[in-house]
Amino acid sequence: MGSIIRKTISVETSLIMSEKNLLHEITHCPHALMCLENPSTDNPCRDIVNSQQSLDLNNFQIPEPWSGQIEQAPILFLSSNPSIGSDEVYPTWRWSDNDISNYFNYRFGGGQKDWIINGKQSLMKDGTYSHAVKFWAAVRQRAIELLQRDVNPGIDYALTEIVHCKSHSEIGVEQAQDQCVKAYLLRTLELSKAKVIVVLGSRARQAIQCQFNISSTVSISESIKIGDYERFFAFLPHPNARKHRSFITCLQDDELESIRASLR
Repeated sequence: MGSIIRKTISVETSLIMSEKNLLHEITHCPHALMCLENPSTDNPCRDIVNSQQSLDLNNFQIPEPWSGQIEQAPILFLSSNPSIGSDEVYPTWRWSDNDISNYFNYRFGGGQKDWIINGKQSLMKDGTYSHAVKFWAAVRQRAIELLQRDVNPGIDYALTEIVHCKSHSEIGVEQAQDQCVKAYLLRTLELSKAKVIVVLGSRARQAIQCQFNISSTVSISESIKIGDYERFFAFLPHPNARKHRSFITCLQDDELESIRASLR
């Protein structure tokens, strides 16, 4: 019995360390650091890093690894890159590893502070909360649509991106995409326990189709084993797209039911 307990603890410790190591590597990405230290460097990430117009490590908003409890959430939303807001409370390079980990893993609740409330309003530097962020509000509605009940953001679903640095209007994403995908995408998906990975927008769709050899004509993939788990990819337009964006309008009834069934 004692050996079983020790083995269980060892496995749990290994998973915790795996999450912490990957989170630290992304948030302190060596490519971002290279661009910050030498803005004229010939690095694919140069444009997206320089787009922040802050070459000071103490003010640079670090790459976003994920938001929510990625090792627990059954749904993972995957998009192009995180948008940047100068007035929100957000980690910089000077934050401690523990504070950074708390922020991203418990961003939607249960953390040191209420970083985000209602799944869609961000804590601002003046102590108030932002208006509802349309992207977060849309993602929450998609999770409700899949689970057919109210949801707990960060627990029922988490979010990540194919490019982790923040920028306005996807500045620098095209140039950084291949390098960021190669460095982090597969390991992030392996860390996730999501049964359904919802891919939002054409850029993220192209990256996933290329990575996993998925046809460009399908709305959902066949079951694909990533790490230790079988997953489905479901493809939707970006929440900002001027077209139908919900599951019920973008998928066939049997496709939607198959995804819902995998989450039960």
